Amino acid sequence: MSSSKVLLKGGNLLVHDAQGHVVPTVADLLIEGQLISRIAEDIQACSGAKVIDCHGKIISPGFIDTHRHLWQTQYKASHSNHTLMEYIPAGNMVGALWSAEDLFWGQLSGILESIDAGTTTVVDHSSCNLTPDHPQAALQALLSAGLRAIYCYTPPRRLKSRNPFVTEDDVSEETVSVYQKLARAGPFGDGRLHIGYANDSIWAPAEVIKPLYRRLRDEAEGKAKLITTHAIGGPMRGKNAPTAIEILSSHGLLGPDILLSHANCPHESDGKLYQRSGAHVSTTPNTELQMGWQPVALLEDHYNNASIGVDCHSWGVSGIPGQMRLLLQAARNDRGVELKRKELWSRKVGFSVEQVFNLATLGGAKACGLEREIGSLKEGLKADIVIFESETPAMLAAAAGDPVAAIALHSNPSDISTVIIDGIVRKENGQLTEVGIVSAPDPARNVAKVDSKFSWSEIAKHVLESQKAVKRKAEGLDFAKTEDACIDGWYLDRDALLEDQ
Repeated sequence: MSSSKVLLKGGNLLVHDAQGHVVPTVADLLIEGQLISRIAEDIQACSGAKVIDCHGKIISPGFIDTHRHLWQTQYKASHSNHTLMEYIPAGNMVGALWSAEDLFWGQLSGILESIDAGTTTVVDHSSCNLTPDHPQAALQALLSAGLRAIYCYTPPRRLKSRNPFVTEDDVSEETVSVYQKLARAGPFGDGRLHIGYANDSIWAPAEVIKPLYRRLRDEAEGKAKLITTHAIGGPMRGKNAPTAIEILSSHGLLGPDILLSHANCPHESDGKLYQRSGAHVSTTPNTELQMGWQPVALLEDHYNNASIGVDCHSWGVSGIPGQMRLLLQAARNDRGVELKRKELWSRKVGFSVEQVFNLATLGGAKACGLEREIGSLKEGLKADIVIFESETPAMLAAAAGDPVAAIALHSNPSDISTVIIDGIVRKENGQLTEVGIVSAPDPARNVAKVDSKFSWSEIAKHVLESQKAVKRKAEGLDFAKTEDACIDGWYLDRDALLEDQ
């Protein structure tokens, strides 16, 4: 539902001080339009304002997910025992078989799963892009559901051969022009939806990659809000292979608009490259830990340029608090293992709940280039807010003891009663609000009928029907051959590969 004025009464606000520390503060918070207009004690309700009683509840900034493939709902539980190489054909490249309708329902449900868990902003690395209809389907879902997002357009992935299953990214001038048209027209949704670009071909020759980045940074051509890249490293890339940030640095392409995803197995100088350039990294603990990769966000020389993301909700939990606790406990374990190696032990735990909470709020806002709009509870910033109940079975006593720890280590999506994005209530009384369909930027390419309305149960029916359809489309595909083609095509180190272990 929508209200031009919303007053949150008596909540425990997680306010950041000038040093970035969280200071729990019991106060009222007034929302007018898209903005937090006032934080103070005992604000009187304005005429016509919606009043939400928050006494005893935690009021948090909305969480920011800086690396996500929102479309992948239909593949949930398909990758529980997969490595990266097994996932790529079966969960990513196979998007080349999806219709725009499949994408719309996967995207819409992925967005709502995020909102349900308290995520208010997402960097959507939209890797399901086959035709000019597909970006419009993704954008229609984003605009209808009300999520704040940076939609990062990927080069369309064309089906080159079914058996063997081979796809090819189309980087022709025609497809670049589709991106440029979107970027010049954006942002959309009253400034809520920005357009970025996703480029994974960073090892292209300098004469190819440098002109592309110049165009992506040119206002007249269609400036990208962010340029994001999957960054892989370590033994699979070979002993002497440069890291992604080193490659971009060698071309003089680093800057605050660069967001690398994963970037595991960093070289010694990588942290300094982030610091000097203002580039950022998104750590996705659930997927990275499954692959056996150490997340980098809590490394001392990475932290100030780091943020946190979900990556694939087809792999597991989509809530950012779940990612916080995975990251935190993995880092504490890594520290303990290193101390044990040195035959040492420690009285201290090493990393704090505040650190991971800030990756999902302040750090995410910086990574998106939106730190003047989102990431904290502050007068004049956008009203992206999450309200946690404090007396649910999970939060009882924890919320009263340490509200940041309660969120990072104890909470579940069911503990969230209210989610507000851009001043509009999108989850209320523990339930997602009805989705009203609005037009895509190109009305001729709408998937869902404008002004129609969908409850979660109706959306779920469409997703389950689509899930059956996309699985039928993939029947008979030999993904093992595609895995081998990827290993060779990406010049990965077969000598270091354990085939059956």
